[in-house]
Amino acid sequence: MQVMLENSATYSDVEFQVGPDGESIFGLKAIYARASEVFSKMFFEAGFREQHETSPRVVVRVEDIMPKSFRQLHRWVYDMDVTLTWDTVFGILDAARKYMVEDLELQCRRWVALEAREAAGAVGLFSAAAAGQWFQWSQALRSRVESFGAAALAACPEAIRQLPTDTFMEVLTSEDLCVAKEEDVFEAVQAWAAAADERGEDPAAAWQKMAESDVIHFPLLDMRFFAEKVVLQHRLPQEQSLLVFVSKAMGSYPARQASLLARLQLILRDCSAEDATSIIDNILEFRQENTYPQTLAHCLVQKALADYEHCSEWVSMWTELWGALRAEGLRDECVRATVDYCQNLFEEDPSPENLIGVWICPYDTLGLVRVLCKLNDSRKLAVLPLIKVLEALVRKAEDSAPQGGCTCDPVSAATELAAHLDKIRSRNGHLTALQNLGSLQQRLDAMSGHSRKKDRMLSPDREASASPRS
Repeated sequence: MQVMLENSATYSDVEFQVGPDGESIFGLKAIYARASEVFSKMFFEAGFREQHETSPRVVVRVEDIMPKSFRQLHRWVYDMDVTLTWDTVFGILDAARKYMVEDLELQCRRWVALEAREAAGAVGLFSAAAAGQWFQWSQALRSRVESFGAAALAACPEAIRQLPTDTFMEVLTSEDLCVAKEEDVFEAVQAWAAAADERGEDPAAAWQKMAESDVIHFPLLDMRFFAEKVVLQHRLPQEQSLLVFVSKAMGSYPARQASLLARLQLILRDCSAEDATSIIDNILEFRQENTYPQTLAHCLVQKALADYEHCSEWVSMWTELWGALRAEGLRDECVRATVDYCQNLFEEDPSPENLIGVWICPYDTLGLVRVLCKLNDSRKLAVLPLIKVLEALVRKAEDSAPQGGCTCDPVSAATELAAHLDKIRSRNGHLTALQNLGSLQQRLDAMSGHSRKKDRMLSPDREASASPRS
């Protein structure tokens, strides 16, 4: 296959003219047909335009995919490795979806889901999607970027430099953006404006637009920081700098508006499982606000999934937090909101445009199973919902097997959940809810064997190399 790829112009009977300039990429129809039902029908079923070509090579025009993306699809079709980067993955993903190259789509989604678990990856992917006008993908990642907050934007100057102005301003002015200190917003804007020439803009004009739009709340900056980074660098007119000093001296400037979601996420964001109980008092400060139980549930569960290796410690912290909420009459409502949130994550089918979360990321799926098991251990969740989750995981594994599996690795999560239920059966075998456990384990064993066989047959060259930057 490598020889065929390297000499594709010689060993070819199809020419793809790709992109606006029609760059030629040569291939063999049979190899493409092997990789995709779309290509198979295109080249070998009657009624398609390509069937009526009389030249030695069939010519296929592909105007809506860029050559760099199609070349990676081309390599995948020939069983060669592909390189995924922030800048290329969405073009490759769109190409894979268009031509129904399902294993490549699966690989792209898995790579994005894992990359977006880290702040730099989430910011880089979001910026690349927005710059490339893949709006459905940028929207899918925006909430993850906002949860990492202004500190992540400031820490990733290379990632944000391609962000379109309107998108950058929308994120920085969002009430859901976690902002621990205004200096992070300033540093992010300064790095973005300095790279304006790469976007075909003037750096001075880019900075001025941000400065005039109240994206940066200058009176909230530390006084010394403001003097050194703004006044001495002539970043603002003297009159405006004086107004900032006056506002600072009088204490008349309001705090940055932040949603309950942003404030709770900010408390949880940098906290380790080891120190989880230390932030309970901070979380309780917002208990009188509307939607507190539901928003708290979202934040607690997402933090546990992000730190899936320590789910048990986080659920133990929840129990202590719920105890503290008993005096406010909120304990039962917060417990129910958290349990419902967990169950809904498994019961809701993800949108085709989703790139993160349960049913997408294997660590999130496994983490949620561990959360549910711990809730069961602490008597906050019955056995029957766990059986329903196991049924959903086994069904997901079976349904996705013909397409080569799915990104969330349901077999691994189901195996861990089945082991937990098996322990319950050894102690309480009479439970009616456990009647179907045996048959589910048999189906899971069959899927586990299928997965091991598939892994042995899969060539290492079929894996996508992780290369975040182009």
